[in-house]
Formats: sequence, structure tokens, C-alpha cells
Amino acid sequence: MNRIEKYNYNGRTDDAAVPERIHQLIKDYNGESGVPVLAGFSSDEGVNRNKGTVGAAEGPFKVREKMSSYAFMNDLYDFGTIIGTENLEQSQQSLGDAVYEIYKNDSFPIIIGGGHETFYGHYLGARQAFRGKIAILNFDAHLDLRDERPSSGTMFHQILSEDHEADYYCLGLQPQGNTKTLYDTADKFGVEYYTIDEVRETDASDKVAEQLKKYDAVLMTLCMDSIQQAAAPGVSAPSPNGYTPLEIHRLISRFATLPNLKSFDVSEVSPPLDINDQTSAMAASIIHKFLSVRASF
Repeated sequence: MNRIEKYNYNGRTDDAAVPERIHQLIKDYNGESGVPVLAGFSSDEGVNRNKGTVGAAEGPFKVREKMSSYAFMNDLYDFGTIIGTENLEQSQQSLGDAVYEIYKNDSFPIIIGGGHETFYGHYLGARQAFRGKIAILNFDAHLDLRDERPSSGTMFHQILSEDHEADYYCLGLQPQGNTKTLYDTADKFGVEYYTIDEVRETDASDKVAEQLKKYDAVLMTLCMDSIQQAAAPGVSAPSPNGYTPLEIHRLISRFATLPNLKSFDVSEVSPPLDINDQTSAMAASIIHKFLSVRASF
């Protein structure tokens, strides 16, 4: 297991006797059942291998900083942050072990990356916990189906090549960011994918929501580069025409209520590339929305 680092929450306090902000009520996770559990993955080795601009390793800490003073009054726990190394595969396995530790106690992991290589570790933990058919729901500008050395651009190719009981749905693709080879690979694996315009102009999200009901488990992942650059500039590959803040909050809220949704991750927040912490604040807001909308864990 890689080193685990705990985060020291602090922030505004109105009344020390009334815990009504995240920093006042969040607790270290010690095997509690039926609760939401934050877990960080401090890694951008996958981004580096994918020839992107690094910095996402700082994401788990800055996003927590932005969440710390948010108003909140329900149970919330923090596992800590897995500190990644240049051995990406070992780091992803360590994240998988941490995620499985949360799953086996019937709790709900909410993972803060890290580059989008975070998702492969997320998946490894899920596959230890769940048998049967699983669905991956990805909000992303990119298919991430490269067939090469593991990186932040290969996770879904790795999974679909190894796991014939996994299906992949991708919402929000940017056509200029995906080559014909990537689309051909998606078609070969039977991926259901929609561009950002198709999400906006058709019933794609309704269709996907209905299809997801048939799975034993759904894993949801958000790559922050799917959000428009004006609202989320601090990512390795910004999208000028990505989701607006309103669009992504509505989508996450909708899918957060799926009864068979087992976990959620937010990846590709890169504080060194950010402007006035906009991207970290956006990720924190999305996680808070998810926590507020999901009725039970």
C-alpha cells in the first residue's frame, strides 16, 4: 500500500458548539457502514505518460480546502489520500485496495483525483467488491481508449479488454479531441458515446439513465476537462465548449440518485494550472451537490 496522507480540515466557524460546516463535522474513516467517504488519489503520473501538463496530484488537497467551509450537517468521513509514485500501476492498486476497504463496509466512496488515471484504481476496487454486469458512466471530453502503456488516456481500453462484463457510456465528447482511431476503438468495444452537442440537443441523458437501471453496479466518473474552460481552466486539456456549470450540476444531480450507483470520482483538477482556484471550487461545488442530492449511502 502506498503512503496515505490525512488532510487537516479548517475553515470558518460561526459557533463552535454547532457543527454545521464540513470542517466541523467530518471524521477520519474507521470502517463505519452506510456513510459517504472521501478518498484522495494524489497522482499525475498518468497525465505525464499521456504527454499532458502535470499538476493534478495537488487536486485532492485543494478541492478539500474549497469544501472545508461548506455548509453541511450530515455524516461525512475521510479515508485520506493515497500518495502516488512513478509506479502508476502499484499506485492504482493501492487506490483499489482503499476503495475496496470502503465498499466492504457497505459505505460509498467519493474519490478526488489526481489525473483521470484515478479511475482505473477506482475500477479495481469496485471489481473486488461487485460481481456481475457493471456500467461505467463517464462525463468526459475524451474517450480515453488509447491502446498503449497505461496512462490517463488508457483506462477504459484496459478495462474493456480485460472485463467482458463491463460496459462503457461516455457523455460530453469533444469531436476535435478524439481521432477516428479512438472512435473506431469505441465502436469495436460497443461503447455508447455522445458528443457535447448530442447531450444538449437530444434525449441522450434520458436514454442512458434508462439503460443504466439494468446493471448490478454503476461507477460514475467526472473528468473536469469536460467542463467549459471559462469555468474550469485548471485542467490538462481545457475545453472551450464544454459543459456549463449549470449543465454539469444538473447531470450529476440526475445520476446521483441512481439506486445502483456505487461510487463517484472527480478527476483532473490541476491547481498549478488554475485561475483564482476556479476549477478546485467547481469540483468542490459538484461534490457538495452530489452529497446533498443523494438521499442515502
